Amino acid sequence: MFVAPLLALAVLVPDPGTPKLWEQEAPATNWARTPDPEVTSDLMPGFAAQLDLQGWAIVRCYQETDGHPYNCRVVEERPQGLGFGSAARVVVASGELRLGRVAGIPMPGEVRARVRFRVEDEADEGGWSGPEPSEIQLKLARQIVDRAYEDGEPEEDNFLDGLDYDRRAVVQAWVDELFVEVRAERREALVLQLARLASESDLRRLLAGDYVSPPDMDRFESAYPESKAAKAAVAELRRRYCERYSCDASEVKTDEAGGR
Repeated sequence: MFVAPLLALAVLVPDPGTPKLWEQEAPATNWARTPDPEVTSDLMPGFAAQLDLQGWAIVRCYQETDGHPYNCRVVEERPQGLGFGSAARVVVASGELRLGRVAGIPMPGEVRARVRFRVEDEADEGGWSGPEPSEIQLKLARQIVDRAYEDGEPEEDNFLDGLDYDRRAVVQAWVDELFVEVRAERREALVLQLARLASESDLRRLLAGDYVSPPDMDRFESAYPESKAAKAAVAELRRRYCERYSCDASEVKTDEAGGR
């Protein structure tokens, strides 16, 4: 079924766009296999992505004779406290280095690399362009969502992902205050999203507990109705966060020599 994924993926805030995690810089690290952006795309810290906050981190890793970086540690990150450093360690460790050799023998060493975290703006496709659901579809979808809510309102998965723990209590209090209206309208938004995505026959199958193939992600996201309340809440949350904690991602002068 795709009801559970729908409830898990339905975001509290607008889609932040596509994270771009890896970017080579000069002097380029001597990679045999660079970190794969498709593999690492899920590593964009969730809270930063939701607030459209960009950042970067420099990490230093040891490299074994098999070319894999290990024991990576953060040298610098901006902004701090959003999880960019921890994510960058995983990104760099997923690559493979081309090692120097002495008398034909690969030599271990160290590597220093920078990872940039960006949220690229996506073209506005105008939201949902498919047919609107019938009253029967809406009724069936409401039954499915109501059933999913019987154990309580679904949580916003990974909303604070990457955020330092000493900041979470403060930020969670802001979220609880600012998103009251958003949470109130989310249930009806889920009903409309599900009714848009599934035919009447598929909705009846879902109610019966049968499997229904999920839609592709683009269609899934476009079916969720736009929320002005969510956009306003996110804007205010970002304002408060950046006022209390630094959102500065400017560069600092540091030794960034790549390679070993």
